[in-house]
Amino acid sequence: MDVKGDLEFRVKRVQDAMAERGYGGLIIYYGAQHNMLRTDPILLLADLRVIGPCALLLARSGAPRLILSPPWDLARARAAVAFDDVVAVEEHDLAKEIAAGAKALPQPLAVTGREIMPMGFARDLYAALPSPPEDGDDIVRATAATRTEVELDRIARAAAIADAGFETLRQVARVGMREYELAAEMNSAMEALGSEDNFGLMSAGHHNVAIRAVTDRKLEEGDVIVGEITPCYKGYFAQLCRTYILGEATDLQREKYDLLLRAQVAGLEAARPGRPSSGIAAAVNQVIGDAGYGEYCRQPYMRTRGHGLGMGGVVPYDVTESSGPEIAPGMTMVIHPNQYIPETGYMMLGDTVVIEDDGPRSLTKTPRRLFWRGN
Repeated sequence: MDVKGDLEFRVKRVQDAMAERGYGGLIIYYGAQHNMLRTDPILLLADLRVIGPCALLLARSGAPRLILSPPWDLARARAAVAFDDVVAVEEHDLAKEIAAGAKALPQPLAVTGREIMPMGFARDLYAALPSPPEDGDDIVRATAATRTEVELDRIARAAAIADAGFETLRQVARVGMREYELAAEMNSAMEALGSEDNFGLMSAGHHNVAIRAVTDRKLEEGDVIVGEITPCYKGYFAQLCRTYILGEATDLQREKYDLLLRAQVAGLEAARPGRPSSGIAAAVNQVIGDAGYGEYCRQPYMRTRGHGLGMGGVVPYDVTESSGPEIAPGMTMVIHPNQYIPETGYMMLGDTVVIEDDGPRSLTKTPRRLFWRGN
């Protein structure tokens, strides 16, 4: 499917959900907070990464209308989106312009993005509408939960870039190199392959307690380098978590990493359509707990066993034993039994997968094993 047809399919899914809920029109607000923890509804429905606050107005049928800011971004936006109705205003006029457009939509109205609206903006917008719109956040969330063909292609490309980033780490990491120099080498390699950004965390030391942002620390012989590599390709993310020993892995390190491998197998087995996402975390924690590390399967040592990923933070969000969303075909997520172990420190293992009818298929292709220099 081409991008235009794919976008029309996504919009139609939202419009069908509006009809089911009885909404005539939908105001989709976004404040341009681009990060891997929030779904970008404008990217989802218009294939545009905006640079200022904006709104997409959608009726039950027909093409959307995009109202964006600042005005000087109009030419870029019109060249990028697949529909014709795109206008731009100064940010201080945005609420008034959205309200005027929303009044022309079939009623009743719903709104998404209310929780990220500035208070003054929300006050002005709601005052200009005939009546307060209902909360329609779940409509866009449901549409964003599963990937289309074009979206999946982009995530697979991001996954391949993540694989290349880790391969660069293996090739260039050396004693005496500073952490930020290693991160720069990885980012450069990934940018050459089309990465727009990298939510990258990397730690190195003989006994890591967690993952963190890079520092100016010099790498030392025997360092355990843990990397959370999350490149973005055309607005879509994939994540790879791996561990690399700058030297020869000890028997103890290999033994404890095998525990992570077994835990990941259990987590992947639990990631099947129709099951709750909490089952992934329960399966991972069961393996690690049975090995005697149950107290390290919770805060402050462990936060989550994975999370929805692809277009920012999507269903099932954080994968914990208390998470509830049901797994469905077409979801993309990272499953990572990253774990602090007192004998070896923090080690990482994680892959981006897409859920299919018979279970998860890995999009990252780096072998699942412990890496060390020369192997």
